[in-house]
Amino acid sequence: MSFESLLREDKDLKYLELKDVCEMHLGTAFKNSFYRDSGFPIVKTSNIQGGLVITDNLKYCNPDNHLDSEVIKYGDIVMAKDGSCGKVGINLTSQEFFFDSHVVKFVPDEEILIGGYLYHCLLNFQSEIEGMAKGSTIRGIRKSELERLKIPVPSLETQTRIAETLDKFQELKQELKQELKQELKQELKQELLLRKRQHNYYRDQIWESLLGNLTH
Repeated sequence: MSFESLLREDKDLKYLELKDVCEMHLGTAFKNSFYRDSGFPIVKTSNIQGGLVITDNLKYCNPDNHLDSEVIKYGDIVMAKDGSCGKVGINLTSQEFFFDSHVVKFVPDEEILIGGYLYHCLLNFQSEIEGMAKGSTIRGIRKSELERLKIPVPSLETQTRIAETLDKFQELKQELKQELKQELKQELKQELLLRKRQHNYYRDQIWESLLGNLTH
């Protein structure tokens, strides 16, 4: 089921620029000297993977030094605007995070736009967003250009239906991914066990042959 097919029947569909339906908040420019092994976690572009905010290899800082820094909470939507441009993620963890200056957070106007719908909309426009990136060494997207991106905005009722439908589809996709991962892990485990048995068998055969030669 495609994103576009879910939009077709909505009579109230409009195309609006992002700046008219949500705010975009830039993260903090953390200096390397601020990083700690523990403290308050910081989301970088590397922590946006597979449509999610992930907690692998997090950086930390002393929160007392960054009282004015923007925070990512549960359900917040973020995107990498530099480097791996266009990667979109949603925070479905129980943690809160700071985020660095290479990440942008979207705050939808709830009277016009539902967060869950915006999330799937940004995922659908990912290729177009990536095409906005400029630069030779480190590619980046200007906030002002991103704000001008036009997205389809149907009625709130249609947005809710689309978000719920695509959420279920994404959950199923994640479940299948985990099942496949477990199957591959089990197959690898069985393969390693078989190889170990083969190794032990040939090792025993070699030792028997060597011992046999020594006794003759």
